[in-house]
Amino acid sequence: CCQRLSDMISGASKEDIRRRRFEQYHLPLLQMGGSFEMISCSKSCETSSGFLSGMSSMFSSKRSEKKSTMVWLQISSELAALEWHTLAQKNGTPEREGTIALDGVSSISHSDSDKGFVLRSTEGEIMVELEAEGEPECEKWVVALREAMACLEKEIQHNKRVKQGSKRLEGRWLEMQRKKNAAEAYKKSLGTVGMKHTARIMASRD
Repeated sequence: CCQRLSDMISGASKEDIRRRRFEQYHLPLLQMGGSFEMISCSKSCETSSGFLSGMSSMFSSKRSEKKSTMVWLQISSELAALEWHTLAQKNGTPEREGTIALDGVSSISHSDSDKGFVLRSTEGEIMVELEAEGEPECEKWVVALREAMACLEKEIQHNKRVKQGSKRLEGRWLEMQRKKNAAEAYKKSLGTVGMKHTARIMASRD
């Protein structure tokens, strides 16, 4: 009641109110993270390899044929991506890990399982399918993730611009390297021609 009165006096927008509620009720859950059974994961959402790295390509559309592994999932410190890693480790590091950029997520929906949910890409493909310990926990995460998509638009778009800037810089660097290599190859070809020309002159003098 007091908060509503404060919002009315301050003229807080619906977006501001929704953001505050998200930070109060949903963001702590995403930051703390949780364990899930990963049913499937696209290669684009995996950043490391291990002896389980080929599992994602082996997943079938039939649930009985799917293979899975336990993972820990939480939102990144920049609030623009979900980070995951397997609970199983090898030599002190997770066997698999990855990142799911929220700017590439188009929808978050329940799966065929009562305790599962799916993140789909802007192309409609399944990015990752997860199952929680139970239906209540699954519902909490589905709601929290949907609110994150709505309330973290500023952070998500900023991260997208940063990635685009990095790609442009990488493209420029590659172009500079290409030109440098071409110039060096040209110099070498001139050197070879010059040496042949000098040899011919010396031979004619003899």
